[in-house]
Amino acid sequence: MRAQLNRILTSRTFLDAERASSLLRFIVERALNGGASEIKESVIAVEVLGRNSSFDSKTDPIVRVEAARLRNRLRDYYERDGGADDMFICVPKGGYVPEFSERQRPALLPKADVLRLSLLPPKSAVFDSFVVAPDARKIAFTAYLNGKMMLWVRDLDSLDAKPLPGTESAAMPFWSPDSRSIAFFTPFKLKIIQISGGPCRDLADVIVGKGGAWNRDGIIVFCPRPVGPLHQIPAGGGTPRPVTSLDTTRAEIFHGFPQFLPDGRRFLYFAACSRPGESSIKVGSVDSDVSKVLVAAETSALFAPVFGGRSGCLLFVCHRSLVAQPLDPETLELRGEAEVIAAEVRYRRWGQASVSLSGDGLLLYCSGTNENHQFTWVDRQGTPVSTVGPGNSFSSSPHYSFNLSPDDQRVAIHRHEDPDTALATIWVMDMSRGDMLWRFTDPGAPQAEFCPVWSSNGEELVFSAGDDRGMRVLSRCIRGGGASVLVDTKGPKFPTDWSGDGRFVAYNSQEPDYRYQHAWVVSPSPARPYPFLEHAHHEGSVRFRPLAARSAPRWVAYTSDETGRFEIYIRSFPDPGHKWRISREGGFMPQWGRDGQQLFYVAPDGTLIAVAVNPDAAEFGNPDKLFETGLHLHSYSSSWMNQYGVGMDGQRFLFNYPVEPSSEVITAVIRR
Repeated sequence: MRAQLNRILTSRTFLDAERASSLLRFIVERALNGGASEIKESVIAVEVLGRNSSFDSKTDPIVRVEAARLRNRLRDYYERDGGADDMFICVPKGGYVPEFSERQRPALLPKADVLRLSLLPPKSAVFDSFVVAPDARKIAFTAYLNGKMMLWVRDLDSLDAKPLPGTESAAMPFWSPDSRSIAFFTPFKLKIIQISGGPCRDLADVIVGKGGAWNRDGIIVFCPRPVGPLHQIPAGGGTPRPVTSLDTTRAEIFHGFPQFLPDGRRFLYFAACSRPGESSIKVGSVDSDVSKVLVAAETSALFAPVFGGRSGCLLFVCHRSLVAQPLDPETLELRGEAEVIAAEVRYRRWGQASVSLSGDGLLLYCSGTNENHQFTWVDRQGTPVSTVGPGNSFSSSPHYSFNLSPDDQRVAIHRHEDPDTALATIWVMDMSRGDMLWRFTDPGAPQAEFCPVWSSNGEELVFSAGDDRGMRVLSRCIRGGGASVLVDTKGPKFPTDWSGDGRFVAYNSQEPDYRYQHAWVVSPSPARPYPFLEHAHHEGSVRFRPLAARSAPRWVAYTSDETGRFEIYIRSFPDPGHKWRISREGGFMPQWGRDGQQLFYVAPDGTLIAVAVNPDAAEFGNPDKLFETGLHLHSYSSSWMNQYGVGMDGQRFLFNYPVEPSSEVITAVIRR
């Protein structure tokens, strides 16, 4: 039997399956050595899968998930590589002790009667988020096309999708229970629109949407802020009020991505925590703030009243796979085996999984992984020159940003998918030390940290820490030590640049109206913040024009949507009296060349633009299209979250590019 084990482990089927191989070797060897009674879930978790002695199978299904994967691989092996084998090994469902047989193949896991279809985005568009209607007849999705993020609707029996007017910058849509209306988030608002036509209706103020759910009693549950509990509000309008409460003993920081259970009163939701291993899927109720933990998780989950012939399943992501496990909706107890539905499903850690489910079990998902990006130097034609650093998943969040150090040797990264905390943290990659990647800020810090900006000598970083109610702007030496506070006032703050003479730090803030982004400036010594640009539209992303060392800045580049779309401008500084519009057809993410003679920005279609400038003489060249970057203006925040770097010589650029193109296809699974 050991020879058969070795034959299986060295086959093509198990060649890249490290965990399945380890699990199979463990249970077979333990059984052959007379230790079948020791093959238990807790033992496998600790000895094979690296869990600690406090492992709890009620909240961590890893053993059941890996066992299901192993059964599927064994089935595949005997259908292909091992079709002529005389000896058979199987792991019956309901346990982990292997069974051995000779000459008679044991029953394999039956293949479900499944129909899989692919849904493509509109031509030249890119899917962002999607949700199938409760009646399984339509799909709503947000997609980026022609410089705009819009909400679209498509009948599933049609090849055509239509954008819904008035839904610019839409995100995270969810359906009404009658499939006639869609709620969605925009910057600062939760809105509702009827798919038959008509204007959007504002329902509630929000800062950043984190999903929502709508029950048959007309109650909507949603998260209005980046941190905090879920709220409920009548779909017809009213005042939101909290419907969950954060569990401080678990270090919970926000609740999001709710879905109502069949009774219409209780709902699933994701509870994100600042401590590793504590985030979970929970059940709450609109009738009380009592909650129950179902399973450990790092992304959202769904409940399926009917799925694959089963009644009542929890669908959740476990180690990148989408799995289904029976859940009793009355007792809220998980039972039975977890079944792998999709080997790899796309999701955002501490965010939403790319999965949707109709009431009768029609499943939609996007496959693939987010950990498929790598920092890449490209030339002025966009041709890759070299890659730096390990593969990463930073760009799984559209709100991540990074900044290149003045000597091109380090990259400071503001990331939202830190494996140790659901709060945003700052990391540094040192290209002069073998692309070493290390955390700059403390993962145990009580607040999120954003937007690192380098000093002109590359020895310090300025960044912000806090939430939408109040953030501090801090500076700290790259080599360690404590942080100095530059600004500590109400409102969010996102640093965008630090002047070459060290006298000014620019940052975006919604203060004082919480309606628009404004450009603020603070002088570090002494710290005196003031609004540099404050009008009734968004403006920010201020970048100081580089000058000779220690020279005071005289000009800044920035973005503004005063014309109705984001454009790039140059303005005098510190007196903002003179300005020129540089872009012609929209733009965002401005950056100067190091000599101050060129200005770069990204056009709405993702093209990197270069413009020769001399603001002292009021001389500005024509925009020169360089290459397609893959960057898009998903929302107003994309206008100031920097996602590329300009090299010292102005001849190369740093991007965080996909190692291989990700799938833009939605898979529909129909189980009969």
